[in-house]
Amino acid sequence: MKKKMKTRIITAVMAAALAAGMAGCGGGTSQNKADAPGKAASSDGGSSTGADGGIIELSLWHPMGGVNGETVERIAAGFNETVGKEKGIKVSPVYQGANADLAKKLKAAFQANDFKNMPDLTFCPAGETGYMQGIDVVVKAQDILDQNLIGLGIDDFEPAAIKALTCENKVVGLPYAPSAICMYYNKDAFKEAGLDPETPPRTIKELGEYSAKLTKRDGDTITQYGFGVLLDSWPLSSWIGQQDTDGKGYSLFGNNDNGHSAGMTKVEFDSNNTMKTFLTEYKAACETGSFKYLEDDRKNNFGAGNITITLASSADILGMNELAAGKFEVGVAYLPKVNDSSVGGVSCGGSALYPIDKGDADRLAAVYEYLKYLYTPQIQLEWHTSTGYLAAIPATYELEEYKEFIKEHPLYAVGAGQLHDSNMNIQEPMCGVGGAISGFIKDGIVSVLDGSSDIDSAVASMAQACNQALEDYNLANQ
Repeated sequence: MKKKMKTRIITAVMAAALAAGMAGCGGGTSQNKADAPGKAASSDGGSSTGADGGIIELSLWHPMGGVNGETVERIAAGFNETVGKEKGIKVSPVYQGANADLAKKLKAAFQANDFKNMPDLTFCPAGETGYMQGIDVVVKAQDILDQNLIGLGIDDFEPAAIKALTCENKVVGLPYAPSAICMYYNKDAFKEAGLDPETPPRTIKELGEYSAKLTKRDGDTITQYGFGVLLDSWPLSSWIGQQDTDGKGYSLFGNNDNGHSAGMTKVEFDSNNTMKTFLTEYKAACETGSFKYLEDDRKNNFGAGNITITLASSADILGMNELAAGKFEVGVAYLPKVNDSSVGGVSCGGSALYPIDKGDADRLAAVYEYLKYLYTPQIQLEWHTSTGYLAAIPATYELEEYKEFIKEHPLYAVGAGQLHDSNMNIQEPMCGVGGAISGFIKDGIVSVLDGSSDIDSAVASMAQACNQALEDYNLANQ
């Protein structure tokens, strides 16, 4: 494991140096910030009007495929036919591939000062918040909300979603596609195993007990695993955060409020004992022999019935039901707690929206008109019910239409309910080496489960690797 971690540190540091400015929250003055595009004052920003001389056509970059992409297109078309027609604005969504592809294209345009090919409005995953903070032409959510440019203030949004997009105590992105990690399970398999499908496991210990009963074997071969997922920092941020070690109602993954108040310089999961507590519980549950802990295709294997419990985003509810259609009934529940003394709760994930100021006040004003439309409770309801992503504004959940929808589709209430029941300070770490940290966590957990490392050694190695990567990255981006 140490060799893998060393390789990841080198890779992270090289990436940091080559990226030249992809600094995370509080990472100091980055090259991106120093060389960031200024406000476009030339024709590179594009005309305020379209070819007919009267329409402002806005480009919206997004990473949504399938049904979610169709929803992006449909909502834009609805705007174009109503508010857009009245105000002379047309929004044109442009699919840019998955989150990583979109982020890569954005960074290329920013680095090249390519205003002509920059979008007017873009999605960007929460993991890129620190990067987006350092780009001058990105209009920050704090300014938009403080100046009431879209008719909403910070208090109108989901608190956990706002916190997830806060860097150096300022909101960087506008929450648009919040999500929460949930437990998905096969209700038919529960019934077959003599388990109550309406009473899923509440703790990791219970997860192990349920999983043992759900596992099927043909001789020495396991034909159906009870639980399957390859863990990384995504679920760990919740399992670390929900352990109330000092009476605050949450614990920190890393210092400086997980990197949200200032740049994260070290992890805290070793000093506050949260990683050891988690690994102790998880290893004991895994020793039932029913965990497929190297599962890296959990959604398809869940749909095929090869695993009966797994973890996935609340936004996967449509996909999971499609995979299981005609085979079994899907259950959705809260993430199991680490143990009975944990307060529970999950971190908020998802994507944000960012306007790009290309130096044309009319175009930017048109973007704000579209954002006003997107953040109406009714459009947020359409987004939530069509994609599975959570609503960014709590007012959506007060609509009678939402209450009627939940009566017919109760599983949709699980993700929102879990986020509302969680402490908003349970957050993923925000830093410039999040990918590397996730790899260290994954390697460390596997080393404990396969017996190649004891828990104390694994925790120490994970912390050392994470801290070294943070130190090297921060030095490279001062």
